[in-house]
Amino acid sequence: MTHENILQIDVEEWFQDAEISRWDAFQSRVVDQVDRVLEILRDRRQTATFFVLGHVASRFPKLVSKITEDGHEVGTHGYTHTPLTRLAPQDFEEELTRSIKIVEDITGQSVWGFRAPQFTLSEETAWAVDILKNHGLRYDSSIFPVKTRLYGVPDAPRNPYRISASNIKRDDPTSNLMEFPLSVYRVPGIGTNVPVAGGFYLRLLPYSFIARALRKINAAGLPAVCYLHPWELDPDQPRSADLRWYHYYRLRSAEVKFRRLLRDFRFISTQEWMERRQHG
Repeated sequence: MTHENILQIDVEEWFQDAEISRWDAFQSRVVDQVDRVLEILRDRRQTATFFVLGHVASRFPKLVSKITEDGHEVGTHGYTHTPLTRLAPQDFEEELTRSIKIVEDITGQSVWGFRAPQFTLSEETAWAVDILKNHGLRYDSSIFPVKTRLYGVPDAPRNPYRISASNIKRDDPTSNLMEFPLSVYRVPGIGTNVPVAGGFYLRLLPYSFIARALRKINAAGLPAVCYLHPWELDPDQPRSADLRWYHYYRLRSAEVKFRRLLRDFRFISTQEWMERRQHG
C-alpha cells in the first residue's frame, strides 16, 4: 500500500523575512520560483497545498490562477508574513480577512487552510485559533512539535487532531478546526522530536535520515506533513544582509532532495487528504 502524505508549499518572496520597509529594495523572483515547483510536481504527477501570502497573490493573480489550474489547493499564509507574535488579534484578523478575500476572488474557491508565518501558532498566540474558526477555515497547519528559538510547541500531538484555543496541545472532539502538525521524528529512548518536515531541515539533514523517518511515520499509520519554500529551489538568488544565514544554507542541495522525496513518497494536498478521510 502506498501511503498518502501531505505536501505544503509556502509561497512568499525570497526577501519576505526582511523588514517590510525594505521590500521595495528587492527584485521579485517568486513567479519563476513557483513555476519551478509546479514543473517538478507536474513531472511527478503529485499535488500540494500552496499557502500563498496575500501580498504575493495581490501582485501576481495569474500565478495563483496557474497553481489552481494545475490542480493544487490554494490556502492562505496571511498577508504580510508578520509572525503572530508581532500581531495584535485585531491586526491578525484584518490580515486574514484581506488575504482570504484576495485568494477566493482569484480562484473562485473557498479557502480551507492557513499557515502562520514562521510557524508562530503557540500557547502564547492560541487566540488565533478562534479567529480562524470564525472565518470558516477548515484546518490550520502552523504547529511544529519542536522547540526552536523562533517557534515550536514540543509537546503538541504529532498526528492530525482537532484544535481549540483553550488547549492547543490536545485533541478537542468538539472543535471543527483540524490541526496538521509538521512532521517530526521522535528519537526512541530519548523522547526528543527531530524536525523532518522539509524546508530548512530538508537542506540540513541527510536525505537517508529524512526518508527513514517518514517511512516510520507512515508505518504508524500517519501521513507525513512536509513543506517547502519556492525560493529554496533558487540557489542563485541575491545575498542580502537582511536575511539570516540559515536562509541560504545549502540551497544547492534542495532541489535534488525535493525530487527524491517526490520519487520515494506519494503526496497530495491537505484538502484532498481531508476529503478522502471524510468520504472513505
